[in-house]
Amino acid sequence: MKKIFLLILLGSSLTMYAQDPEDALKLSWFAPKGTARSNALGGAMGSLGGDLSSNHINPAGLGFYKSSELLFTPTFISTNNNFNYLGYGSSSTKTNSNFGTVGIVFADGKRKRNWTSSAFSITLTQIADYNNHSSFSGKNNFSSFSEKYLEELVNDRADTLSALNNYIFGSSLAFRTYLVDTTADAKGAVTGYQSLVPISTGVIQRYDAQTSGSYNELAFGWGGNVEDKLYMGASFIMPMVNYNRSTTYSEVDATSNPNNQFGGFVFNENFSSKGWGIGAKFGIIYKPESFLRLGFSLHTPQLITFRDQISTDMTTNTEKYAGTQSASSAELNDGYPGLREYTVATPTKATFSGSYFFAVPNKPTQPLGFISADIEFVNYAGSRFYANSYDKASTDYYNALNATMKAIYKNNVNIKVGSELKLNGNWMLRAGTAYYGSPYKDENIKASHFTVSGGLGYRTNRHFIDLTIVNTAVKDAMFPYRLYDKPNSYASVTSNRIMFNIGYGIRF
Repeated sequence: MKKIFLLILLGSSLTMYAQDPEDALKLSWFAPKGTARSNALGGAMGSLGGDLSSNHINPAGLGFYKSSELLFTPTFISTNNNFNYLGYGSSSTKTNSNFGTVGIVFADGKRKRNWTSSAFSITLTQIADYNNHSSFSGKNNFSSFSEKYLEELVNDRADTLSALNNYIFGSSLAFRTYLVDTTADAKGAVTGYQSLVPISTGVIQRYDAQTSGSYNELAFGWGGNVEDKLYMGASFIMPMVNYNRSTTYSEVDATSNPNNQFGGFVFNENFSSKGWGIGAKFGIIYKPESFLRLGFSLHTPQLITFRDQISTDMTTNTEKYAGTQSASSAELNDGYPGLREYTVATPTKATFSGSYFFAVPNKPTQPLGFISADIEFVNYAGSRFYANSYDKASTDYYNALNATMKAIYKNNVNIKVGSELKLNGNWMLRAGTAYYGSPYKDENIKASHFTVSGGLGYRTNRHFIDLTIVNTAVKDAMFPYRLYDKPNSYASVTSNRIMFNIGYGIRF
């Protein structure tokens, strides 16, 4: 059994506060997408410039523009997932398409005082895609999903009236369906709570989640250059997040014993989250020689305010104990889904970049291609949740969640390398790779994103087209539930995501 011990500091009767540490990772730990050219180069665009992805990577790159440009980049994605949970394997697939990057840049190539040129750009880029299907199962005789409800009721010292009504998206459903019930002394007085799940003899656990949505950035950027040597830029970012998840979790008695008071239970959750925010990115590129470019960019934390909706239901079969019982959050919340609002601060990112341009051996002034590399520092442990209300209970909850993330996440380095080679005529050949290291402190969790990409580009004076294919290999861990009084079991995940880009642009 694979387990990781995690001291979760969270325990609260405020059932609408249900964020997990993973909610922060989905806003920071991924291989960002961009234009077809940027994707083909592994995203190593920090010191190159002259591409609309500069608005989201290093806005100083906008200073390379001398003419205006309009770009469309539709994207097609296919994902194949493999899971190993408690020694049991499973797989799932998902395909989808999206708009990729759409943008325009207005360039002024006329010299003004010390500025050789300047450019203003508006771009909308989908940097992360959440469309996926996760499904795994296994036999567990160590812990149960029901224990998180048991922990909550015990730690809150909840009375039976509170257990019936105050935890309407989780523990109250478990209590109403007798998945969790009271214990009593010899005189019949309630002394605590117990789970009816026969953990010692094992249960078959199943997790299935369909997710959809995306993380998009609307960027307004400016870049300029001085004497074609020093390039500076900044962009104002408006992140827009739309995330939906439909989850079914179940446990079934592994023994099929009709007399142990447990046949199984099914828990369904429908969750949606929408967020809007602000952020900024700053950058500089210096060209000491015609063949060398050095860059630096800083991405400030993005402050994103979320509004979530959640609804749940549960059906439990307790056999002869209480039969089959069902309950739903709608019954306890006047038919409405639960609502919650909060703010997330994403990690700070700092990137150091370098590009080397090489020429035809006998024609040193005729560029033949380049190789470019980015080293990106990300403080995953710096992600923060903030309550939108000022009551002490919600503030304490998010402080505890932040402490948990600081305890389990670490800062890390991402490395990106890309190269482009000019072919005969107007064709270009591109290739790239990128490695995103694990954000987890626990070394038992093997997690990474590794991309390999390639593509072709065709350029004329007014039009260009880019064709790109990217394969991303992902290693990660998924926790079907979290407990704080014992080690947590997780599913090891290996995924392959193939992305195909078509970029078409017009210069004017």
